[in-house]
Amino acid sequence: MVYAELVCRSNFSFLRGASHPEELIQAAAERGLSAVALADGDGLYGAVKAHLAAREAGIKYLIASELTLMDGPPVVVYAQDGRGYANLSRLISKSRMLHPKGEAGLPWRELAEGNEGLLALLPYPVAADRVGPLAESFGDRFYVGMCRTLSSGDEARVAKAKALAKTLGVPLCAHNDVHTHQRSRQPLQDVLTAIRYKTTLGQLGTRRLPNAERTLKGPEEMARLFADCPEALERTVELASRCNATLDGLRYHFSEEDLPPGHTTSTWLRELTYQGLQVRYPGGVPPEVVKQIEHELKLIAALDFAGYFLAIWDIVRFARSKGILCQGRGSAANSAVCYALGVTAIDPVRMGLLFERFLSMERKEPPDIDVDFEHERREEVLQYVYEKHGRHRAGMVCEVICYRGRLALREVGKALGLSLDQVDRLAKVAGAHGEMSLELLKEVGLSEEDRRVRQTLALAQEIESSPRHLSIHVGGFVITREPLVEMIPVENAAMKGRTVVQWEKDDLEAVGVLKVDLLGLGMLTALAKCLALIKEHHGRELSLATIPAEDPKVYDMLCNADSIGVFQIESRAQMNMLPRLKPRCFYDLVVEIALIRPGPIVGDMVHPYLRRREGKEPVEYPSEDVRRILQKTLGVPLFQEQAMKLAMAVAGFTPAEADGLRRALSHKRAEERLGPFHQRFVEGGVGRGYSPEYVDTLFRQFRGFAHYGFPESHSASFALLAYASSWLKCHYPAAFTAALLNSQPMGFYAPHTLVADAQRHGVKVLGVDVNHSGWDCTMEEGGALRLGMRMVRGLQDAAGRRVESARQGGRYASIGELARRTRAPRHELARLALAGALGSISGSRRDALWEIQALGPLEETDLFFGMAMDGTQVELPQMNVAERVSKDFETVGVSLEKHPLELLRPALRKRGAVTAAGLERVRAGARVAVGGMLITRQMPPTAKGFCFLSLEDETGIANLVVAPDAYARFRKDIHGALFLVGQGVLEKTGKVLNVKVQHLEPLASSLQV
Repeated sequence: MVYAELVCRSNFSFLRGASHPEELIQAAAERGLSAVALADGDGLYGAVKAHLAAREAGIKYLIASELTLMDGPPVVVYAQDGRGYANLSRLISKSRMLHPKGEAGLPWRELAEGNEGLLALLPYPVAADRVGPLAESFGDRFYVGMCRTLSSGDEARVAKAKALAKTLGVPLCAHNDVHTHQRSRQPLQDVLTAIRYKTTLGQLGTRRLPNAERTLKGPEEMARLFADCPEALERTVELASRCNATLDGLRYHFSEEDLPPGHTTSTWLRELTYQGLQVRYPGGVPPEVVKQIEHELKLIAALDFAGYFLAIWDIVRFARSKGILCQGRGSAANSAVCYALGVTAIDPVRMGLLFERFLSMERKEPPDIDVDFEHERREEVLQYVYEKHGRHRAGMVCEVICYRGRLALREVGKALGLSLDQVDRLAKVAGAHGEMSLELLKEVGLSEEDRRVRQTLALAQEIESSPRHLSIHVGGFVITREPLVEMIPVENAAMKGRTVVQWEKDDLEAVGVLKVDLLGLGMLTALAKCLALIKEHHGRELSLATIPAEDPKVYDMLCNADSIGVFQIESRAQMNMLPRLKPRCFYDLVVEIALIRPGPIVGDMVHPYLRRREGKEPVEYPSEDVRRILQKTLGVPLFQEQAMKLAMAVAGFTPAEADGLRRALSHKRAEERLGPFHQRFVEGGVGRGYSPEYVDTLFRQFRGFAHYGFPESHSASFALLAYASSWLKCHYPAAFTAALLNSQPMGFYAPHTLVADAQRHGVKVLGVDVNHSGWDCTMEEGGALRLGMRMVRGLQDAAGRRVESARQGGRYASIGELARRTRAPRHELARLALAGALGSISGSRRDALWEIQALGPLEETDLFFGMAMDGTQVELPQMNVAERVSKDFETVGVSLEKHPLELLRPALRKRGAVTAAGLERVRAGARVAVGGMLITRQMPPTAKGFCFLSLEDETGIANLVVAPDAYARFRKDIHGALFLVGQGVLEKTGKVLNVKVQHLEPLASSLQV
């Protein structure tokens, strides 16, 4: 018996199907089906995953979707050929784009008039007059479906389907309305249904499927179900045989607009490249660069990627024409062409970067170019792309948001009827991936004996990685020559002005569709604002390209771990590494950024590198080939390019095999994909004369990259920004801090830490004041940093800017005048008063609040707007210093009067606690206590359960290391307290100080900071 399943809903039907596309395809192959169709609603979201799984499993996959009709019943539509696929994609796009995100619907005439190359199946019988005209438009390409799910009304539905097929004169097809790949998945399908209806299982009623029979069944089981109608099973195979559309037939071509007369994309790219080389090398282009450029241009032309490079060049050209700071990074920095075009700032020839990491003839895969833009101005760039190419040929890449960890626990728990309080307690103590121990359950007062708790934990694990909804990729854009809507379905995003394709980045790559990554980077925003402040207040015009290179003062600063606010090297781990690495040149920063990554840490590369750098371990190379590859990193492979080069030099891999190794290392299932490479690497290395021990050690280090390692080019691009931000912090700390504050949120540290760091560097910081502050933080006479009104929490942008602009008519003399000139509502005036921003026109904060309340009506049209209606003078009690500091943090996020720890210092002295600065005077190995405000808490996945805390006090920052056993004891306080006191043993490694915690407790305080 043969059978093809024509109606399968995967979990890409979003809260309807409960199985992954790959699970459905694999189950269909194992059960001997001749073909299988995914019929997810109004989309091809899982099509690429199903296509790849079907190719691997050796089963035919039918490209299909169930279309919602606005004036008719839903219909499953199948693509017969390339034209049919294009029509299906176009119809889905129109259906989605006629409606807001998450909704769909198409007039039946649209389907009737655009059904060339399509087959249609009516999955559920309806009255003949509701579907007759549509069936007629398809002719012999229309089928009526029927299914038996062993539930009430089965036979009535089958009889109705038979009657409808006879009335319309069309064939009858069996299907099983599949929602799961196996019956055991039904409990999860029930939970998904409850989540979709925003209710509990107990309240679902008839909306819940009555049994687990809507599962993928084999030919024999289906034959028993339809023993009275075997022809309905045979028709499924017939329908499947008529469908030959495949994603292998997709042909992607990049946009080729705006070519000058007489040019092809390749000739125009060549001309632009050589124009750029004259700018990059004004003294003459070195021969080795010309050789590399010719190699790249030849390869780009052979792979037909010239249009892609031109589009990137055009986007970067537009950004710079608008004064938007941008920089390319990632593997694109391996390309001399990208350097010549101005897309990247790294010279790959000088740095010896591997172009094959970016593009190679062997793998013929699309290049991946990432360009970072100022995050506050990226939208200008995105809208330029839409405007230039049109929404029919440009769309953003989607991101599939999946159930993970705490989110899974929350939604499953609510569906199973746990109270909101129970769900919150569960999620609060769960690990990042929803891990839950018996001890944690007891901690939140839940019992593992509770059936619903057990079900919640089990089903939360089962729902892990299931799609929840579609979002927008951080910056991916697809731009096409042909209509994009005929290649990939497009739909509206929740954000106004955005449309997205229905495939995520991995799917696009799998079928050879190129994307452009246009990303927002907060540090570029901060750098642009800092350079503008320097020009305005110091009269010095700088750019990223003209910032003086290799400044010894900058490296002195970094060797002291003075890097708060600096790009990429401000984290706790990086600040611990800086005094050990002692960077003295740009390439040291490249290494610094790459070292503190999971890859080198897991691969045990960090300590060998440091020992060799400090001269404690000899640097030896087993061959000249290895020396050439690893000399820059002292014999330790730190970068993906080095892994590829070593695979070729040591084990004899071809460039394609080496890239296959890199791809395996980068895959989320890296461990299982590395198996075949290990034996090939060891045999190749030993066969070339290397010792088995050395070859095995190398491969073990490679495995570390499976936990995320950097390409050298990526690290070099980031190092440029790290150096630039370090130089600005070193020489213009006030402007740098102002720019950081004006670019929030970004980075590791809150504004109060950035301000305190600036003050330690001698910067005078002035508070928010309506007669002196603009909306942004800025600089005043003498180089002082003036906090802007953007720092006042709860004050709207428009309100702050009104205060700033209305002040052009002269300073404000009173609160009433401020109200009248700005037309500010009472609540905004109150926010300014509480923030101390009215100090120049009123007395204390309480006096200012009294005056505000005494003002007349503050309605726009009132005749007495802003006039004092009550002149009563009242002697108000003044806030004490603790109240003022607390109010500063509540309203502005920083206090310039005192640090909270100054007020708590007496309590700390009673406990024998030293200051953060005082730790330097404590001998290594001594027991010590230190207290402060908790400003960062980190538990990196590679830290094996260790937790790292940073406590800030009035003198600086103290770093605490909490071992797993101590973390388990003090977990509640670590996650719940604002002020902490840690006791433990002081560890010193050079200038790096850490307190290894033995005891931790909250520092009780009346300050509500």
